[in-house]
Amino acid sequence: MNKKIFTLITATLMGIGVADAQLNQNTCKFLGNITTNYKIQPGVGNLKYEELWDQLTCENETKWGSIVNCKVNSAQEGIQKWNWSTADSHYNWCKQNGVQFKFHALFWTSQWPHCLAECSPSELRQQAEYWVEAVSIKYPDLTVIDVVNEALSGHAEGTESEWNSSKKYDCKAFKNLMSQTLGNSSNPYDYKWIVEAFKIARKYFPDAVLIYNDFNTFTWQKDDFINLVSSLVQQGAPIDAYGHQSHDLDDYYSKFNINNFGNTLKEIHNGITQKGGRELQCYVTEYDISQGDEKTFETIMEKTFKPMWEADFVSGITLWGFVNGATWRDNTGLVTNTGQERSGMKWLKSYMATDAAKNAKAKFCGKAAGGASVSVEVSASTIMLGNSVEFTVKLSNDKNGIKSVAIYDGSEKIGEGETFTWTPETAGSHDINVVVITNSGEEVKGSAIVKVVEPNKPYGGTAAAIPGKIEAENYDEGEAGMAYSDQSAGNVCDEFTDFYRKDDVDIKEIDGGAAVGSFQEGEWMSYTVDVQEDGEYNVSMRLGEGNDSGSLSVELDKSNVTIDVKVEKLGAWGVFEEVKLDPVTLKQGEQTMLIKNTGSWIDVDWIKFEKVGGGTGINNVVIAPITIGPNPASSTITVYGDTPISVAIISLDGVVVKESNESTLSVAEMPNGNYIVRIITENGVTIKKLVVEK
Repeated sequence: MNKKIFTLITATLMGIGVADAQLNQNTCKFLGNITTNYKIQPGVGNLKYEELWDQLTCENETKWGSIVNCKVNSAQEGIQKWNWSTADSHYNWCKQNGVQFKFHALFWTSQWPHCLAECSPSELRQQAEYWVEAVSIKYPDLTVIDVVNEALSGHAEGTESEWNSSKKYDCKAFKNLMSQTLGNSSNPYDYKWIVEAFKIARKYFPDAVLIYNDFNTFTWQKDDFINLVSSLVQQGAPIDAYGHQSHDLDDYYSKFNINNFGNTLKEIHNGITQKGGRELQCYVTEYDISQGDEKTFETIMEKTFKPMWEADFVSGITLWGFVNGATWRDNTGLVTNTGQERSGMKWLKSYMATDAAKNAKAKFCGKAAGGASVSVEVSASTIMLGNSVEFTVKLSNDKNGIKSVAIYDGSEKIGEGETFTWTPETAGSHDINVVVITNSGEEVKGSAIVKVVEPNKPYGGTAAAIPGKIEAENYDEGEAGMAYSDQSAGNVCDEFTDFYRKDDVDIKEIDGGAAVGSFQEGEWMSYTVDVQEDGEYNVSMRLGEGNDSGSLSVELDKSNVTIDVKVEKLGAWGVFEEVKLDPVTLKQGEQTMLIKNTGSWIDVDWIKFEKVGGGTGINNVVIAPITIGPNPASSTITVYGDTPISVAIISLDGVVVKESNESTLSVAEMPNGNYIVRIITENGVTIKKLVVEK
């Protein structure tokens, strides 16, 4: 038995107590699942992830293309700039709840960072290594990693739909570039680039189990899969395992005799072992069955899951989906959207309670590796300068307990103890290092990152006035987690890149300006507002809702007001209506307003506050024309209505380009581009409109 396998078994024996409440009572094989819509908990019934599964794979959150959003000059720069937040939260949750975290996937030519599209082969090689190094720094104790995903001929070779037919984002072209970059070859099917990818992964993860992962491996491309994996072994790749995604179980059921599935599983394993020259372990990485008929669903699960679990070369099974309607294919959920168990789930629970499941043998132990480990919990990963953060240090897989804890900001010691409160004195990203000495004298280290940012600033430099209309896209200027929270990297609306704003909030162009679109549950924007006087205000919002319903909350902190907004379907996406809300009582003064999505997807154009009995405070101010041009020499912005005390044209990054104290402002000689028109009226109301183009 080699050292790695021994370590895995040791960790498993230590963790038996954690698994007692879960379906899986096997000491070496894991039974896992994936995140649901970027969340760990399924959100239906009373189901809790940690009470069912002992392993977690992020469906999308840890992929190269999900995290990397720019080129960098070092792994440390990538740690500071890339989109780690969701992966971090899932990784930390797993450590806190005794659930094994499987990393998926380092390299995939179907979802890759588009910021690397223009890289030369040498540049891409460097960026690829920065990526793996950064993952190893962020998650140093990973035990199981999908290194390369879907590289068989015909896989991950289409053009991504969201990028239309642009050759720049053609996945097959990127696969060819990866072959040139890593394998120094023009033929991606000699798999030299995959061999090099595994060598990079082994460099930074010397103890992790490294997996090659693919689909259609039981039916349409069984031989291709055997040839690919065995070729990697023959070429000296430091590969430990292969992964059957298992999305083709329905195809196998319709094409072959399902009772023969166990033999097919063994045939593939034996073929890889014989052609490659050494035995690899097998993981079932993305197990799902797409069947609406409950009897068929249960039959396929029983005839495939059981032989997989009882094969001694299978180290673990990850189910790919939890809740029906929240999986990537129809009818693959194990429970309904109300949490009721489907036939397959009932069978699975019954089977996992049997001695056959509990005692199934494993040549390779798939459960978590490593001995004692330290997790560092932080009360907030991003805080404003001047605020404090609390640390809680926990030691796992150690029977002797903690003797002492020292906490460092980089190399500077900032405190001691298992709990500690710290107030940073400088903005920036702080690498927190923790050194634990156990009662047995062992030194165990942990780490965390705390980002300290400057306070938010009002968009355009001036707090939005109430009474008045506040455009949804004019949220505060500041960092993610402080000025806004968005769950998708970049602007995913309407193929715009950096449209209007240059962060991750999804903004779409609409008639007359812009709106926040693809606004989903849990996302929010923060606004600095200035309530002109105490009193009661009527409130309305201009919203778009193409689903059956949606909901928001609007909170104003100083006024201690929360407005619950529930909206039924308003028509197709792109259609907006003004929705009247209940009146609220507001307190005078500057305060923070938060607009948060509490339900389904929704689009938000603006929110308007009108003083009850006092008018709107705007008095029919309009901007004409919205589009400047087409003749620069004669173009002007003209304001009608209230007498403006200031009319300004502002660039999208907040720089005032032109300004006037009159109602007319010439835009002659201005460069082409998108601008914002800001009008401050005589009564102090600030109005902003997007100028589409000069």
